[in-house]
Amino acid sequence: MAKNKILLLFLILFSFFGFSFNLFTLGTYGITSSSTSLDINTWDETFKDFNYYSFKIAIMYPAEDSPEMLFGPYFGYTIYDNLDKTQMKDLNAIIESAGYEFGIATLYNTEFLFNSKFNVLAFGGVHTEDQFQSLSTSISINLGISYKISSFDLSIFTGYESRYFTTDNKMATINYFPVSLGMEVLF
Repeated sequence: MAKNKILLLFLILFSFFGFSFNLFTLGTYGITSSSTSLDINTWDETFKDFNYYSFKIAIMYPAEDSPEMLFGPYFGYTIYDNLDKTQMKDLNAIIESAGYEFGIATLYNTEFLFNSKFNVLAFGGVHTEDQFQSLSTSISINLGISYKISSFDLSIFTGYESRYFTTDNKMATINYFPVSLGMEVLF
């Protein structure tokens, strides 16, 4: 009986860890570019001080037909600056200055110079700042360069991101210029 349990545990662990994957971590500072809202009449489109800090972790798997392409799920934690100085409370009265996000990450990389690669990184998913009472979408596209050191790829990215904040049939769009530092480890 004990041998059967050990064999079953071995098969589960082998099937779980038997496939190679990359663990990708990314720290981001998002600089506010612009904001719009068609649903809130008094929305101030000139405010540009709703920056954020974010940490994302993704489990990336290589595409079957193209090893340069990696994709997989991600989970993130975000902290916003200056929530009280914005009109976000008009949109969502229970919004908090920290939130979660999750979705799909896609990374395309190609050889560049020496041990470096040119990267295109995209995130698409949902975020919540009110303990999962409402989910809003976010889309991000980034360009960057990574440098390989042993089994680590250290990278820097910049790009463009749109975060949609939705609740009670109202919506606001905040656009950002994210600047990110990342590390990728192959397992």
